[in-house]
Amino acid sequence: MKKLIFLLLCTISWQTMAERLYDVEVIVFKRNQSPDAVKENWPEAPGGINFSNAVSPYDAASMAARGLTLLPKSEWKLNAEYNRLSRHAGFKPLVHVAWRQNDGSRGAMPKMRLAAGNNYGNDYYKDGTPKGVQTVGDDGTEKKSGSMYELDGFIRVYVQHYLFIETDLVLREPGERKVLQDVSAAPAPLAGQSDTVLQDIAQDGEATNVAAVSTPNDDVTFAGLQKLERSYAIEKFLQPYAFEQKRRMRSGEIHYLDHPLMGLIIQVTKAN
Repeated sequence: MKKLIFLLLCTISWQTMAERLYDVEVIVFKRNQSPDAVKENWPEAPGGINFSNAVSPYDAASMAARGLTLLPKSEWKLNAEYNRLSRHAGFKPLVHVAWRQNDGSRGAMPKMRLAAGNNYGNDYYKDGTPKGVQTVGDDGTEKKSGSMYELDGFIRVYVQHYLFIETDLVLREPGERKVLQDVSAAPAPLAGQSDTVLQDIAQDGEATNVAAVSTPNDDVTFAGLQKLERSYAIEKFLQPYAFEQKRRMRSGEIHYLDHPLMGLIIQVTKAN
């Protein structure tokens, strides 16, 4: 009897420790609209994405080495969603992929690198400036070239008491930017200017080489006032837009992660 109880406890313990397997299916798409049409204060260009511990869903050997298995299209569940996006003029699907993984923690699970869409590496340098204009950067070094896909980055699905998805993606869009060309000083006569006008000029940051002179009445006047005139040029530029999110999920549910220029649909289901 004691031996039977011991075997039963061992069985329960083994089942508890056994890893769970999940099927992960992901669709990433972009919105077919100009970033200029979106009322959004875009942040500065994002820094480089950390691709350490990343694998490609198109490299079966690397995936197998990390305990991941690419699922055949016959087992995909989001085909209807993908087809609706493909038929809609407002969207462009970039990635549709599915794989099987275990229930590892954030530190244990690899990042799934997603690179898709147009490769702008032939037309732009890594810093986003167009090729054929300037081959040397502001620091005096040769500008770097290489592949730059329309969509690049990674997602990671892991278990930390609950299911989580983490995204660090970038969408690249050709556009234009205003570049400062020259700054020159133009004299600004003081005659006839009120104190308010002079104060406004100084506060706007358009004044330089200003000397303050005290008068017997402790008033302040300005001598040698110069106004800065700036000239700009418009140049082509490959603008990156970051898509960084972290979301807690439930197994079996379809989740949607939103962005003004793109979106991500994901479903994670138990495989055993």
